[in-house]
Amino acid sequence: MKITLKDIAKKANVSPSAVSLVLNDRPCRISKEKKDLIKRIAEEYNYSANQIARSLVTQKSKTIGLIIPDIENIFFSSLAKQIEEQCRKRGYMLIIVNSDNDYAHDLELLDLLLSRSVDGMFIIPSNESYKEHSELVHRLSKLDNTSTPYVMIDRVYPEQACNKVWFDNEEGAYLAVKHLLENGHRKIACIANYGNDSNGKSRLEGFYRAMREYHCEVEEDLVIDGDYRIDSGYHAGKSLLEKDMSAVFITNDMMALGFLKAAYEQGKQVPDDISVVSYDNTIYPYIFGVELTSIEQDVGSLSHHAVDLLFSKMEEKEKAPEEICLIPRLIKRTSVQSH
Repeated sequence: MKITLKDIAKKANVSPSAVSLVLNDRPCRISKEKKDLIKRIAEEYNYSANQIARSLVTQKSKTIGLIIPDIENIFFSSLAKQIEEQCRKRGYMLIIVNSDNDYAHDLELLDLLLSRSVDGMFIIPSNESYKEHSELVHRLSKLDNTSTPYVMIDRVYPEQACNKVWFDNEEGAYLAVKHLLENGHRKIACIANYGNDSNGKSRLEGFYRAMREYHCEVEEDLVIDGDYRIDSGYHAGKSLLEKDMSAVFITNDMMALGFLKAAYEQGKQVPDDISVVSYDNTIYPYIFGVELTSIEQDVGSLSHHAVDLLFSKMEEKEKAPEEICLIPRLIKRTSVQSH
């Protein structure tokens, strides 16, 4: 039988309100001996607080929401894990929901989390939202006037004035392509999600910036649109490997996996036949035979900044929005060969 506050109060010969104060470590005029007794009784009977009842009093649900676009993507799953750990250490439960890169799901999940009375939210919008996101922006703007603060992570709307944390995607891509150019490559292909995603567009801009800096002409048939998934990298690889090129820059690890599969099917070796630089640096521990050079977006740093920002906003709701742009770094391995 589950023990209640009233049961503990009866056994300790105090009021239920006194038990509540003690178990929630709130100031009260109760002797140390009585406090110890209350805590011993609660521990003996495995008492656990009713969070729903507590939230009615404190107006806090002790839950945080996280909307992610693709839970199968290693970058997002790793980010979710880090955020969950940090929220748990602060005494909060994280509710993780997956939009499957669908804008309608963004809106649906936003309403779902609000209906659960979350104390705050992390939002990573879907690819689709970049085509038409006026309704999401409208709903997020309304949140600014409520008690539910939020932080946009990784994929951010430049025009949206809100708390946001992201990596400089253009700079990351620039570093990747510059590394290939410094190793003598001039016919460089690129697989980027530039049709739907602002991060992909920024990474493509970084590709073009590096090529311009080295006075290299970009062959447009070597630039292929992808969707961040393994299959798109595979199909892009099958097309590109028939063309005249010596290197490829791939704007996320999942597409890089697909490209590597296509290369091996065609008997191509990395880096002997083609040099590869990827983006995210998440799959290095999971692949064999290739030491993949990649742009690292430090998930630990991203999650820490995002969590700190959200909790500071939860504590001080009138605080002005803060934007944090982090700088990625190039991790050099052996998938790039001098040409």
